[in-house]
Amino acid sequence: MHQEINQQRVKNINEMLLEMAAGNFFYRIPRTGNDDELEVLTVLINWLVQEIKEGVFHLGYINPHAAYHYVVQSTFLLDLDFVIKDFSNDIPSLLGTEPSKILGKKLDEILAPESVPVWRIITNKLQQGGLHYTTLPLIFLTSEKLIIDTFCSVSKLLTSGQLIVSSFKAAPVEHNSIIGQQNEIQNELDVQLIQAVYDYVLEYNGASFPTVQKLARIFGTNENKLKVGFRYLFKTSIYQFYNNQRLIRSLHLIQHTKIPLKNIAFMIGFSTYPNFSRAFKIKFGYPPTHFERRSSSTSDNPML
Repeated sequence: MHQEINQQRVKNINEMLLEMAAGNFFYRIPRTGNDDELEVLTVLINWLVQEIKEGVFHLGYINPHAAYHYVVQSTFLLDLDFVIKDFSNDIPSLLGTEPSKILGKKLDEILAPESVPVWRIITNKLQQGGLHYTTLPLIFLTSEKLIIDTFCSVSKLLTSGQLIVSSFKAAPVEHNSIIGQQNEIQNELDVQLIQAVYDYVLEYNGASFPTVQKLARIFGTNENKLKVGFRYLFKTSIYQFYNNQRLIRSLHLIQHTKIPLKNIAFMIGFSTYPNFSRAFKIKFGYPPTHFERRSSSTSDNPML
C-alpha cells in the first residue's frame, strides 16, 4: 500500500514536470504531509512553479499592461442542483479528461477534498436565497491527481437560477505567438526593448515628445523595427499611446489640482490651449472646462 502511494506521488511529480515543460504553470502537486524526500521535492517544485508563473506572466517579456491578451476565462454552467450542464472549451484539457466525464457531475466531484466544505457552505447559502454573487478560492483536481489553485466568481442568473462559476488564468503562450510572427521582432531582446520604450513613453513628462527617429537613436534600434514592433505588441502607434496617456494625466490634474487649464495644456506638451481643448474633447467627450475645479473661483476662463 505504501509503495503504491509513493508510485502515485512520483507519477504526480512527473506529470507536473511535463506540464512545466509545456508552459503550464497553473498546476500544483497535492501535498501528503509525509516527512520524506518526496514531500521535500513536492514542496520545492510547487514553489518553483509559483516563482516561474509570477516571473513569466508579470515581469517577463509579455506586456504586463496588456496581460488580458494572454488570459483565459474558464467557466462552468451549473443547474439548480449544482450539476455541471456546460463548460468552456478549455475545461477538458485543463482537467485532463473527456467532456463526457465532466458533464452531469456535481462540481464538488472535481474539487480537491479541502475545497469541498467551502463549496458546500456557498451552495447552502445559494439554496437559501441569501446569496446571488460571491468570490472564493477553489482547488480543482485533475485526472492525473494534480491540483489547480483558482480564485472563482460565482454568479446566479436572474431568470433561470442557474450558476456561472468562472476563474481566470494566464494561458500558456507559444513562443512563436509573441516572437517571430513579425519579421521586425526577432527575439526576446527585441520585445524587451520595445517594452522599455513603452515604459519610457508611459513616464514621459517633457514638453516636447521625441520623434520616432529620435526614440530609435535613444534605444539603439532602427525606426521601422520600433514602429512595427510597438504596434504589434500594443495595438497602437507610439504617438497615439503618448497622446492618450498625456490626456489621461491632464484629466487627473484638472480634477485634483487648482492648476490653471492653460498651464496644464503646456505641462503635458501642447503648444496652445485650443489644441489641448480640442484633443481633450475628442478623448473624453467634453471640453476641459466641463469639469468642476477644486478652486472656488472656477470659471469658463481657461486660465483658471
